[in-house]
Amino acid sequence: MVAQQDLQSSSVGKGLIAVVPLGKVEEDVLRVVADSLQGILRLPVDVWGVMPIPEDAFIRARNQYNAMAIIRYLAENHSERSLKVIGIMTKDICNPIITYVFGEAYMGGRAAVMSSARLSVTPTGEPVSRERFLDRVVKVAIHEIGHTFNIPHCHTGRCVMRASNNLIELDDKLNYLCNYCELFLADALKHALHGEQQKPGN
Repeated sequence: MVAQQDLQSSSVGKGLIAVVPLGKVEEDVLRVVADSLQGILRLPVDVWGVMPIPEDAFIRARNQYNAMAIIRYLAENHSERSLKVIGIMTKDICNPIITYVFGEAYMGGRAAVMSSARLSVTPTGEPVSRERFLDRVVKVAIHEIGHTFNIPHCHTGRCVMRASNNLIELDDKLNYLCNYCELFLADALKHALHGEQQKPGN
């Protein structure tokens, strides 16, 4: 069972991974992400209290938030309590050169961010089931945390670390790592505290 903590509290959870809601995020989304990460990574996970989205990350001309700015904010201000931190938000996110992203992370970095803004509909805009929605949320979360553990994009079968640039590609993936990426993870866990931020993955 994951532990819920107040982000502003002086007490720190024992989780090595922190799940942080950026703005209001539904409880079942936080719970399924935390439980899935704990199961995949076999590491304790904490769910922290709500924190505001940094205002300077908003790109007014695009009505979106800059994922890279949010990652930097999380890494600089909220990663010291955990090995890795992933921010979850309902607002749409992008990076400066891509129209939108489901999530973003630096390879080997301390922080990642994901958005559920585009995960609740079909490619034609019709609502999907809650089960499908949560399955997509889990896939994006695992994928982005995987990048923070230096796992690159995978080209093996339907591994969750395959790149997904649209909902069809996201739905085609499974919600777990292939054996090859499991080896990447095992090695990265041994050296996680010494990882350096490199190029972004999405």
